[in-house]
Amino acid sequence: MTYYNEKIKNKKKLFRIGQASLMLLCISLPFLSMTSQVQAEEQSNQSPNTLAAPADNIISIPDSFLKQAIVSALGLAAGSDVTQSDMARLTSLTLNSAQISSFEGLEYGVNLSYIYMNVNNNVTDFSPLSQLSSLTMVYLQTSSLTSSNFPDLSKSTRLTNLSLARTSIDDNVLPKLAKLTSLTVLNLDSNMNITTIAPLKTLPNLKSLNVQFCGITDFTVINQFPVLNNLAAFGQNTGRNDLPTTIGRSSLDYNSDNQTLFLPFLMMPNRMINFDGYIPPFTTSNTASNTYLDFNGVQLPADRLQIDEQGITVLGVTEDEFKNITSFEYNARINNPAGTYATPDGYTFYAISSGTYLHQFKVAEDGQPVTVHYQDENGEKISGVADKTISGYAGEAYDTTTSEYKIEIPGYHIDENRIPDNAVGAFTAQAQTVTYTYIKDKKATIAAHDSTLYVGDSWKPADNFDGATDEDGNAVIFEQNMTDDKVDTSKSGIYPVNYSYHGATTTINVTVLEKTPENSESTDNQKPKEKDDENRTSSSKNKEKPNPNIKKKTLPRTGENSENMLFITGVTFIFGSLIYLKIRKD
Repeated sequence: MTYYNEKIKNKKKLFRIGQASLMLLCISLPFLSMTSQVQAEEQSNQSPNTLAAPADNIISIPDSFLKQAIVSALGLAAGSDVTQSDMARLTSLTLNSAQISSFEGLEYGVNLSYIYMNVNNNVTDFSPLSQLSSLTMVYLQTSSLTSSNFPDLSKSTRLTNLSLARTSIDDNVLPKLAKLTSLTVLNLDSNMNITTIAPLKTLPNLKSLNVQFCGITDFTVINQFPVLNNLAAFGQNTGRNDLPTTIGRSSLDYNSDNQTLFLPFLMMPNRMINFDGYIPPFTTSNTASNTYLDFNGVQLPADRLQIDEQGITVLGVTEDEFKNITSFEYNARINNPAGTYATPDGYTFYAISSGTYLHQFKVAEDGQPVTVHYQDENGEKISGVADKTISGYAGEAYDTTTSEYKIEIPGYHIDENRIPDNAVGAFTAQAQTVTYTYIKDKKATIAAHDSTLYVGDSWKPADNFDGATDEDGNAVIFEQNMTDDKVDTSKSGIYPVNYSYHGATTTINVTVLEKTPENSESTDNQKPKEKDDENRTSSSKNKEKPNPNIKKKTLPRTGENSENMLFITGVTFIFGSLIYLKIRKD
């Protein structure tokens, strides 16, 4: 007994020691954490002799002229090195040297907000500007700037003023500019390869746009600019990039009796149009400084030109001169001084005055037509297919191999071995015919018919088969593989049956009907009575025959409950005795 008591006491002691250790650990953890933090702070505050601070790095600026401009802007002594902290102080930079060839190093000007460069230099890589995010005003006015090397300035989200005047950009730069959504002022002056401003209509804050001396013709798009109220578009030089227009000699208004050639202004394409749809007229002055017109590159003198609002009449044009005209060029001033055109509402400034127009024309002889003809393999015209005609100028190319002329004809396929040699060619002074040959498609055929049967009748697929032919038109007898469909003649219904042979198909219906009894009236009257008699007979039989599946309910036998109770009481007594003995033993 003493042994067991000592054992219990030892267990209790160990349990209490564990409890105390756990409580001590919980109390100590916060203090240990605070000690680690203090040690970390002490290490971070150690003297420079223990942990050296990073030095202020010197920035590499390979271009000496750029470095000189940066040193001057920072107020440093000439020849000084420029450090990273110096570049962080740089907020404004003016570049006037034509000798600058590299912008390397400018990417460290993290606070640079203003750049002004108004001189042609040799810089072709403007990408360092892409790393800057503080730019607000940028002037890149150098001929070395193109649409392809224009930098991505999207990081400078506060960029409001941008000038790209007198550069080498074209329309391809406009989608890049359209991403600079903070722009309020944009200057694209003196870029004749800028021929549209349409992509800029998405700029939500653009209020002022300068496009003087560019090549823009369509100003109706300004109606779609959200807040634009200042447009300077004086002196457009349009048509410089337009391709020449080819016209037939017969379309020219030549008068052989008077030896005059009239060129109407209506023939001039791509003219300037104001925001309201107004097209300014050309000058009616025939002086060389106002109107230029040449034949085959030779300028016509002013005294041969009579100009009115409808067009130009060229005097003294002989038949030989007219027949030898292969090109002419028209270049004239646009007669639209300020006050002769409307200005949009809400604009503080709007100018599309002056400007010039230029267009070139090629004169070609009228070629004879090309006829595209369609025939079968026997050389016969294919019924229902009309020939097609192509017209053009002499020397102008034509191509009949496109789907417009090399057509698909139902029931035929083109003979690729007989494609004509002149399917692709050029118009000439003689008429030409391009003939395509088609081969009639050879197809198998199959035919069958619908039928009606009665329940119990016999049926087989051959019963409804009418006939078939192969690709050469030869008759074919019925084969079992022409259909897999079945007809169940044991019950009524409509059964579709599909017949096929070498790609030819046809579907028919086999209808199966119920047979009609010979004495339908008397049978119908007797059927309900017989059914009632059967029901009554079946019902009486069911009442007399016992159901073996139903168990008969019985009351418990006398004394059955008392036996159950004695059994339960005995089991309970034995189980209790076992528990008591176990406790005594322990």
